[in-house]
Amino acid sequence: MTRTRGDSLVLSIAAHSSGNGSQPLPELLDDSYLMEKLQELSTQLDSTEDTKEPEEIPKAPAVDPYTKYTNYSKKLGSHIEEYESILRQSHKVNDQLEDAIKMFEDISLSVNRFVDNTKDTHDEYSRLSQLHEQIPQYLAYFDALDPIMRRLNHASTPNVVRKNSFKSMLVNIDESLGFFESHTDLKDAESYRIKFKRCLVRACELIANYLNNLLKQLYVDINEKLASNTSGSSASREALLYNKFASSAEEYQSQVVEIISRVTDDKHHRYYEELKSLLNDCYECYFQTRTKLLHSSIWNRLDEVILRDKELSLVNFIQDGKMYFQQLCYDEYQLFVKFFPEDVSKIRINQWFVQLCEPLYDTVRIRVLRETDISTLCDSLTLFGQYYEFEEDAEEYQRQFGQIKYDKVFEPIVQRLQATLILRVQNYVQNQIVKYTPTKDSFIIANRKSARKDLTTAKEKEDPMVLAFVESFQDQANDNTVESHENVLESYYPPLVRGLALLSRIYEMVNSVIFDDLAHHIVQDCMLSLKTAYNKVQSSTSDLNNFEVKLAYLRNLLMLRQQLQNFNIQYSVNETYLDFSGVESFFKSVTEGARTLRFRDSSVLSLARGLVPKVVNNLVDARTELMTHFRNIIKDFTEAAAKNIIEDTLVIDSKEDLSSLVEKNARLRQNVEDKLPRIHAQICNFINDEVIVAHLMDAVQETVIQSYSSFHEEVNEKAEKGLLDKEQASELMYEDVFADFLSKVSGKLPNANKE
Repeated sequence: MTRTRGDSLVLSIAAHSSGNGSQPLPELLDDSYLMEKLQELSTQLDSTEDTKEPEEIPKAPAVDPYTKYTNYSKKLGSHIEEYESILRQSHKVNDQLEDAIKMFEDISLSVNRFVDNTKDTHDEYSRLSQLHEQIPQYLAYFDALDPIMRRLNHASTPNVVRKNSFKSMLVNIDESLGFFESHTDLKDAESYRIKFKRCLVRACELIANYLNNLLKQLYVDINEKLASNTSGSSASREALLYNKFASSAEEYQSQVVEIISRVTDDKHHRYYEELKSLLNDCYECYFQTRTKLLHSSIWNRLDEVILRDKELSLVNFIQDGKMYFQQLCYDEYQLFVKFFPEDVSKIRINQWFVQLCEPLYDTVRIRVLRETDISTLCDSLTLFGQYYEFEEDAEEYQRQFGQIKYDKVFEPIVQRLQATLILRVQNYVQNQIVKYTPTKDSFIIANRKSARKDLTTAKEKEDPMVLAFVESFQDQANDNTVESHENVLESYYPPLVRGLALLSRIYEMVNSVIFDDLAHHIVQDCMLSLKTAYNKVQSSTSDLNNFEVKLAYLRNLLMLRQQLQNFNIQYSVNETYLDFSGVESFFKSVTEGARTLRFRDSSVLSLARGLVPKVVNNLVDARTELMTHFRNIIKDFTEAAAKNIIEDTLVIDSKEDLSSLVEKNARLRQNVEDKLPRIHAQICNFINDEVIVAHLMDAVQETVIQSYSSFHEEVNEKAEKGLLDKEQASELMYEDVFADFLSKVSGKLPNANKE
C-alpha cells in the first residue's frame, strides 16, 4: 500500500525550503518539550539510585544517548540537500518543456498555414490528375460517333442487324447516350447526345425493317404454297399457317427483344415515343400478316356456319361462332408468344383479337338485329355469362384471363345483344303492358272461368317466357293442383304477369344500373295499367262485383310485391326531362289575346328566359308508389266490406222511433253472422296468405266496431237530450258487447285461430 506523506517531516522541510536561502535547523536544546522529558528522566534515575542498595556496578564505556538522533539529523540534512538538488533540476526541466511546447505551437501554426496555402493546389492537382486519366475514356465516346454514323448511314441491307458487331454497336450507343446524359457540363454534350439518339433510332429502325421483311417473305412463301395447294386438307393448311410460320419465330424474337428492351428501359425514357413507334410498326406488320393469312379461312368458316345455321336459332349460330373464334384466339396466342415476349406483349395481342373477331361481330350483329324474341336474346347472353363472373381486380379473374381476355374479345357481341335486348324489352312493355286494353272481367275470376274452354288457345298464343314464369311461380307457391295449373294465367292481371315474367327473364342479363332503370319503369307501367283496369272495371260493375274487384286488385298488388322481393332492385330513380311549360303558357297567352299585355309587363330578356326549356330532375320511388296503392285499396276494401255488413242499420232517422233502431240492431247482428263468414270466404278465394287474410278481417272488424261506436255515442247523446227514450236506448247492444259478439263470430271462421 502506498504510504501517505501528507504529514511527513521531509515534506514539511521540502515545502519550506528555498534552496540556499533556507533557515538553519534549531539547536537540540532549544526544544522545550525535549528538555522537559530529559529532566523527568533524570529525576527518575536519581530516585532509583537512592532506593537501591549500593553495590558495585561494573564500569561500562560511556554511551552517547543522542547518537540515533544525531545520526537521523545528519541523514535528514543530506536528504534535504538531495531534494533541493532534484527540485532545482525539476525547475530547469519545466522551463525546457515550456520552451519546447512554445516551439511546437509555432511549428503547428506554420504547418496549418502551409496546408491552407497548398490545399487548393492539391485539390486542383487531384482534379487535373483524375481528368488526365479520364480524358482518353471521354474521348472514346466522342470518337465512337463517326464510325457508328458511317456504318448506319451506309448500311445497304437490313440483314446487317444479324451480325454480332451490330449488337456490340448497339451497346456502345447505349453507353454513349448514358454518358452524355450524365455529363451535361461537357462542351457539345447535348449535340452529341442528339446524334447518338438518332443513331439509336436508326439502328432500331434497321431491326424493324429486317423483321418486317422477314414477315413479308414468310407471308409470300406461305401464300404461294396455299395458292398451289387449293385442294389440300385442312390439316395441311393448319401446318402452313402455324408450323411453317413458327419456323422463323426464334430469329424474330432474338431481334425484336433489342427494341423491346430499350422501350421498357427507364434509361431511355426520353426516347420512348420514337422507339415505341418502331415497336408498334413491328406489331402492326405481324398482325396484318396474320390477318391476311387467316382472312380466307375465317370467312370460309363463317360461311359454313351461316349456311348450316341459317334455319336454326340465334343461340346455335352464336355458339358455333364463339367456339371457333375462341379456339382461333388460343392458337394465335400460342403462336404470338413465340415471336414476342409474353409479359410485355400480351396486351397488344388481346387488342388485336378484337380486330380479328370483327367478321364475327358483323355477322352476329346482322342476326341479332333481326331477332325479336326476348328469351332467345337472353339465352344468347347466357353463353357469355362465364366470362363476367368475376371483377377485373379479383384473383380468380387474373387466373382465368391471365393470357387471353375472352371477356374483352366477346364484349362487342355482349353489348350488341344487350342493346337489342333493351330495345325489345321497351317494345314489349309498350305493346303488352302500356297499350293493353283491359276488359270488364279483367279481375273477376268467376267470369273468366266461364271462358276456360278457350284456355288452351290462350296458352298457345301466350309468350313462352310468360309460361315459363308461370311454372316457376307455381313451384315457388308449392301449389301443384290441377285447378291452379289451369287458372294461373287467369288469376292475375295479364300485363302484370307479363311484366314480372319479363323482369325475371332479363334479370342479370344487363348491367345492374340499366336493369334498375328498366325494372323501375316496368313496375310503374304495371301499376298504372293495373290501376286503369281497376277503375274501369269498378265503374262498370255492381256493388258485389265491385267488392270482388277490390279483392282481385289487392291480390295482384300482393303478387307484385312478393315477386319484386326476388330482385335486387334500386327503386329510387332520377328521372330527367325537359319542361316546356313556359313555351306552352306563352302560346296559350297568345291564343287568348294577351300578347300585348305580356310584352308590356315583361322585358324581352325575361320573356326569352321564360321560353327556355327547364331541365327537371325528379326522384321517383316505385316502392313508395306501391305502398300507396296498397294503403288505398285496403282502405277501400275495408270500407266496402264494412258497408256491406252495416248497410243502413246504423242510420238514425229523426222520424222513426227507437223500436225501429232495435230492429236494425238485430238486423246488424244477423248481417254479422251471415256476411262476415261470406266476406272471409271471398277473401280466401282471392288471397292464400293466412296472415294477410287475418289482417284484412281485423281491419274489417275494426271498421265495423268504430262505426258502431259512433252510432252508439250518437244514440246516447240524443237520449240525454230527450230526443230518444233512455230506457229503450238501453236495449241496444253496448260497444264492448258488440265487439265481443263480433269476435265470437270471427273466431268460428275457418283458420281463424291459426297464425
